[in-house]
Amino acid sequence: MPSWVSAAMFATLVVIFPYTVIFRILSQLPKPIALSHRRWPLGVNLLVIGVITAWITVFIHTAYYRRGLVNLVAVLMGFIVAALAYAFGLVLILRQFSGLYPEFFITTGRTGLGLRKTAYRNVIHIEEVARRHGEAQLRVETNYGLVVPLTLPARHVASLYERVKPPL
Repeated sequence: MPSWVSAAMFATLVVIFPYTVIFRILSQLPKPIALSHRRWPLGVNLLVIGVITAWITVFIHTAYYRRGLVNLVAVLMGFIVAALAYAFGLVLILRQFSGLYPEFFITTGRTGLGLRKTAYRNVIHIEEVARRHGEAQLRVETNYGLVVPLTLPARHVASLYERVKPPL
């Protein structure tokens, strides 16, 4: 099997399968009330997945199939760049799904690599930290003691307050 084909097959296993599974699961969420970030068309998301797959394919091919003397520093730097590109692509996909939904809201956390789903009934305090460029940055406290940062378009902040039930 040619080296480019095997590198592309491995990149498919590493990138396309996890990204599409995550994207498919998140696409099954209910219709959002307000999103923190604009949702892209399906073609743009597929383009992001394709670009990251190509990047990982090139890295695997250059790191594994290179003949002759191997420069370990160059391979390590290539790995760091590939890992950052992988994480950045994942953040681009995940952040499109953060926002308000009928029974909960979703945030991506500080790094953007994880999703947190919080039910409105668990919110005990909301504090507006900043407002700029039509966005409101909120600090939401839950009854579990967690502090969750949430960014919303300023026009949808009232919608969040309507859905939060006051603690009894």
